[in-house]
Amino acid sequence: MDETLGKVNRIFLKKEIDHVLTTKEKVRVFPFLSHVSIEKSETPSFAVLISVPKKRIKKAHDRNRIKRLIRESLRKEKAPLLTRANSQNCKILFSIVYLWEEIPVDELIEQKMKKLISRICELS
Repeated sequence: MDETLGKVNRIFLKKEIDHVLTTKEKVRVFPFLSHVSIEKSETPSFAVLISVPKKRIKKAHDRNRIKRLIRESLRKEKAPLLTRANSQNCKILFSIVYLWEEIPVDELIEQKMKKLISRICELS
């Protein structure tokens, strides 16, 4: 399996961003809030939008570090998302918003990301 998280796995179009953020499906796993949209598709895949609000984390280098930690843990734990997308022929679009006001430890982010991904995969 490919161990990268490239541009095809990122949401960057305004239309897709608006679609994901206006969906009713929300998953909360502290310190994350995730908006999830699951659509039928001929090419099963997933895409993610990562956001760390400036209101909570003031310094840009801290926000970038948190985003880097989230991307890395998502890259390691993306297998359940891909199997879910392949089994149901769907495209999973979701956003991850960081809600905590502190810079986390790597292990905490990885733990919570596993839990978040499993909760996303449970959605129908």
